[in-house]
Amino acid sequence: MKHIAILRQPFFNMVLNGEKTIESRWSMNKIAPYKKVSIGDEILLKLTGQPVTAIAKVKDVKYYELTPIIVEQIRVKYGKEIGADKFEDWQSTLKKKYCTLIWLENIQTISPINVPKSNGAGWLVFKN
Repeated sequence: MKHIAILRQPFFNMVLNGEKTIESRWSMNKIAPYKKVSIGDEILLKLTGQPVTAIAKVKDVKYYELTPIIVEQIRVKYGKEIGADKFEDWQSTLKKKYCTLIWLENIQTISPINVPKSNGAGWLVFKN
C-alpha cells in the first residue's frame, strides 16, 4: 500500500533531518493509519498546504488501544523518537482511544508532487 501523511511543523522537518524516527497518529476512532499500514509500505510525506516532497518506507508498526497507563508507557519508551517534547499538549493524548506508531526508514526528499486536498484528513491510503 501507499500512503500520504500530512504533517505540521516542526514535525515535518524533524522527520527529514532524522530527529523524529517514529510517526505517531492518535485518534478517538479506528481511522487510518490504524490497522491500515504495514511493514514495507511507502509513505509520501507532505507539509500541510504543500505538495508531497519526501518519501519513506515503513520499517515497523505497532497499534495500541489506549489507556492513560499505555499512553504514559509510550511517552516514556518512545517519546524522543516521536518528538514528544515538541507536542503542544501531550496531555491531549490521554483522551485518545487509539494510537499507531510507525517507524520510518529510507527517508528521501523528492521532486514536488501535487496531490488533491485531503479535506482535513491527516492520512490517506491508496491501493497499489
